[in-house]
Amino acid sequence: MLLKSQEISLKKKDFFKERVILLYGENQDLIGDLNLQIASKFIEEEKVSKSFFEEDLVKNPENIISYYLNGSLFDDNKNISIIKNCSDKILEIINKIKNNINDNIIILNSEILPKNSKLRQFGEYDKLAICIPCYQETKFEIKKFLAQQIQISNIQLSDSQSEVIVNSSSLKRSKIKEVIEKLTLYKNSGKITDQIVEEICTDIDLKKNDEIIDILLSKNEKNINEFISNMSNYEKNFIEIIIILRSFIIKILDIQKNNKNLSIDERIERYKPPIFWKDKDRIKNILKIWSANNLEKFLSNLNIIETEFKRNDLNQDTQFYYFLTQNLSKISLKNTNNFI
Repeated sequence: MLLKSQEISLKKKDFFKERVILLYGENQDLIGDLNLQIASKFIEEEKVSKSFFEEDLVKNPENIISYYLNGSLFDDNKNISIIKNCSDKILEIINKIKNNINDNIIILNSEILPKNSKLRQFGEYDKLAICIPCYQETKFEIKKFLAQQIQISNIQLSDSQSEVIVNSSSLKRSKIKEVIEKLTLYKNSGKITDQIVEEICTDIDLKKNDEIIDILLSKNEKNINEFISNMSNYEKNFIEIIIILRSFIIKILDIQKNNKNLSIDERIERYKPPIFWKDKDRIKNILKIWSANNLEKFLSNLNIIETEFKRNDLNQDTQFYYFLTQNLSKISLKNTNNFI
């Protein structure tokens, strides 16, 4: 059964009982929010949400199969099982337990699934399944979501303040929630001003930008690989990440090339416009571990990959992951011929 993501809030909890719910698509931020929405419908029943990864269940399927057939996996008899990173491989397990879900709920999370995917076909056509595609939301949909959050939190905002929040959100629900959570701290202390809204939105965005820069320029392969695996958590698309990196690298190169007779500390202190105090140590560390030559090559490759993305939307995720791996690993930096 196909269901639109907007329809979840209209459905009563019994609609989801004894069902396998498939949430799939490019919008992992929306999928995370829908997981919470569905689980929240069962708060009064004290159902326990438990998360699993397909890889772990496929390696050792006996426990979850035994639970749904015999009730032996958990102490609780009523649960919400959220299985992440799903592919067609999970179907062997699901087909064995789908008729024994009883008072439980199974939620499958997946990325984009092609039309011929067996998992997608199961979600769309199996009588016990609910299939909810999660596409990138429009500005109108995010505005509607913001209005709901404002009403729930009992916050008074002007239309212009709401517009600032939406424009800074990258059309992500999680970012809207983060802003609203911060604004609730101000609602009892007086009027929420335009300055407060702008500072909160800017602060959230800048912190994420700084974190992205620190990870990708760290030359720490473990951290870089973790970033690649969890890039959706940073709520940035590929072009945004390229712009963030390019802007920062240009500043670093400017510091490196000017006043070469001065120490790194002196160059940072004399740089115009002045560098904010909390950024000085970050910049100093990157200046120490990156040569101007490698930064220039990386900058050139950023421009190349951005041009490729704008020409062709196909397989951007694969291209960008490969690009990061080839350009930022220690091995590639030792051998500059590896730059793509």
